[in-house]
Amino acid sequence: MIDFYYSLPIWLSTVIILGMALAIGLGSSLGLRRLFRITATNEEKEVAINLMQVVAAYVGIMIAFTGVQVWQNYAAATGAVSHEAATAAELYQDLSIYGQESRAARGALRAYVGSVAHVEWPLLSRGKGSPATEIALLNVFNEVGQLGPDNDRSTVIYGEALSRLNDLINLRRDRIVQSQTGIPSILWTIGMVGSLLTVAYASAFSPTRYIIIMISGISVTLGLVFLFILTVDYPYKGPFSVSSRELVQLTSEFDRLDRMVFKGGR
Repeated sequence: MIDFYYSLPIWLSTVIILGMALAIGLGSSLGLRRLFRITATNEEKEVAINLMQVVAAYVGIMIAFTGVQVWQNYAAATGAVSHEAATAAELYQDLSIYGQESRAARGALRAYVGSVAHVEWPLLSRGKGSPATEIALLNVFNEVGQLGPDNDRSTVIYGEALSRLNDLINLRRDRIVQSQTGIPSILWTIGMVGSLLTVAYASAFSPTRYIIIMISGISVTLGLVFLFILTVDYPYKGPFSVSSRELVQLTSEFDRLDRMVFKGGR
């Protein structure tokens, strides 16, 4: 079900979420009034208003916390991709210092970056990593391991290269974990039930035009919040998923570095 939602264009998912929010909001208030034939006194209406304010405050805090959390996760995933691309570029530059001796290692790094951008990236929407990409990363590790430092300078550079290679391993692992992480179901349950209760208290009021507009406004507002949370909950799903553009652009960055260091050669 969740995969179906993320396959929809944003305009259609917006229409569906807001339409459902409006239908549920009006149904839970006007429907309850008609179902139980509620005719509230002025005192009961005042109690309903107070209860609505209390529930709305607690639910609002919970939803706000959830919204901030999903946005932080999304921003962290975006920043992690930039960090991964920068680490790969730094590793390639370290390897370039070895000259033609590092040709195989640099080629393996190119293959790994290409595998991440074109093979593994589509799988992240399903919370999976690519075995082929893992093999490509292992190949980078093996090729870098073939480089033997023969003086103090190359020993320092080799240590930096290994450090950045280990960072790449950790960054890939973190990226896959982030692709699997979403809001716990308990938070969804609390948010939706609390929102439903907030609107349901409006059943105490007569269904005048103003009351219907008020209920519709509250319902649409809650729907917009849930739309935002759903859209960015899984950073690698949907039309607003984290882009692989920085990793794709690394190929041209590698080419530029080769031209500067090797005068067109690799």
